[in-house]
Amino acid sequence: MYKLKKSNIRIANVLLIVLILLLVPVAVLRMINRPELPWFGVGKYSRPRTHTTLNLATLKHMKMTASSSFGLTPQDLWKLYNLPGKDGGQGQLIAEVIDGSIPTMETDLNGYSKRFGLPQCTVASGCLTIQNQGNSYIPKGDDPAEGILDVEIMHAVAPRAKILLYIMRTDNTSIASGPNNIIKKPGLRSINMSYGFEGNGKRFEALYDDNPNHVAMFAASGDEGYGNITPPSVYPGVIAVGGTVVNGTNETAWAGSGGGLSKLYPEPDYQQSYGIPQAKGDRGNPDVAAVGGTPMSIYEMGRWQGETGTSVSSPIWTGIAALVDKPITNELLYGLAKVEPNSFKDITSGTNGKCGFYCTARPGYDYVTGLGTPRNFVANVNAMSKARAISLKP
Repeated sequence: MYKLKKSNIRIANVLLIVLILLLVPVAVLRMINRPELPWFGVGKYSRPRTHTTLNLATLKHMKMTASSSFGLTPQDLWKLYNLPGKDGGQGQLIAEVIDGSIPTMETDLNGYSKRFGLPQCTVASGCLTIQNQGNSYIPKGDDPAEGILDVEIMHAVAPRAKILLYIMRTDNTSIASGPNNIIKKPGLRSINMSYGFEGNGKRFEALYDDNPNHVAMFAASGDEGYGNITPPSVYPGVIAVGGTVVNGTNETAWAGSGGGLSKLYPEPDYQQSYGIPQAKGDRGNPDVAAVGGTPMSIYEMGRWQGETGTSVSSPIWTGIAALVDKPITNELLYGLAKVEPNSFKDITSGTNGKCGFYCTARPGYDYVTGLGTPRNFVANVNAMSKARAISLKP
């Protein structure tokens, strides 16, 4: 046997500390971003991140294409997607579901509205309603920025719409079943779900099909590119939303846009009828897309931030549901893409991985941006008769 010299021991200890400092963040990020992977054991609930916050210092070093120094504004979205502007959404009700309470929600939303000349949306006026799952106290969530950015973007797209903020408990079962608690609320047009939950989620699938009023359920497709898709976006009854990058009036696929095929769910009738390419009988993701890779200006907890991710893309479509006078379903989306293709901006360039066909945006449906982003969607849907909209099939 032999003894290490003290200098060698000190060097070994330093190396060990460095190794720990390097590995722990990797493990933490892995648990956050890929909850299905067993790093040190994953608890009963893990949510992949669907947004990234960029501070002002970071944004100043980026090539911004937006009209605001912080990122895209409501006015940018109105112009980009041919939306009616600050009077859109009058008399409509849309919802955001999120885990954990958000103490600054109302003050942040009003700071955002003031900055961009939007109507104020307060609890006192009845514009904003905050409801807790089970009508019981729920503590602050671990990511309040998520709910804040979702609500502010919904308000940006449909400024006159009323918003229901439904606070769920922070566990996998509550989050998976939460949307079903409000889906039958009279007059509700859409629900935003900018999250994913662990496992295949098949035991909750029926809750998303129990939708007699055809409430549009939009879910972020994820921010990890090809193949990393989770419930609820994989459910056939949910509309999965991917992400794009905006450069002036040009839009390309975002590298982080979640997409691909889910072998857990068979190809839905609306995708079979439309004829999405090389589906192999499986559910394809996403269905549609909106900007997600270009930062959006958001007011969070008293500070301006730039947000990216499909957490930006999904609430854009959730707000759009308040701008049309017919229910948005996947049947309507795929049917409209066939009969009035100018409803969508076909995204034909960009990738979200290195897998070839399934990672590449191309003409028609693709597994990065789906059918595309809104072009004349609002005008075309509102011009249709209700009978035609209901009967519309791919």
